[in-house]
Amino acid sequence: MKTRFNLKTVALILAVIFTVGTANATEKVTKASSHENIVETSLNLESWMTNDAIWSTSADFNFVEAQEGSLELETWMTSNDVWSTASDMAAQTEEADLELENWMTNDFTWQVVPTSTVEMDGTLSLEDWMINERVWNL
Repeated sequence: MKTRFNLKTVALILAVIFTVGTANATEKVTKASSHENIVETSLNLESWMTNDAIWSTSADFNFVEAQEGSLELETWMTSNDVWSTASDMAAQTEEADLELENWMTNDFTWQVVPTSTVEMDGTLSLEDWMINERVWNL
């Protein structure tokens, strides 16, 4: 019943909108916007536009990306003293062995809580409003 009432209301509103929209149907002349009436000024050539000094492709005006010089090997890069001490330090670094700690073997830590102490929701029951025809069929 609620749906039928809503459909009738929507239909009535649409009918009123269409009726009002066509009641004042008079001829209206659309005018061009002011943007269409703007006249562009003619372009003028300026001296810098045709100046060869500006547009020249000679070597003085070519900007080439700066290139880095070649890299050279330095003595420390190939020195056995530098790299042997680094490998010796890496060889000396060792991880400590893993150890068992008390909490890892403690029964209390790993004990699962029994379900009797866990709070449970009560059982659901049907209430009058859930099955009342008047509530669901308005």
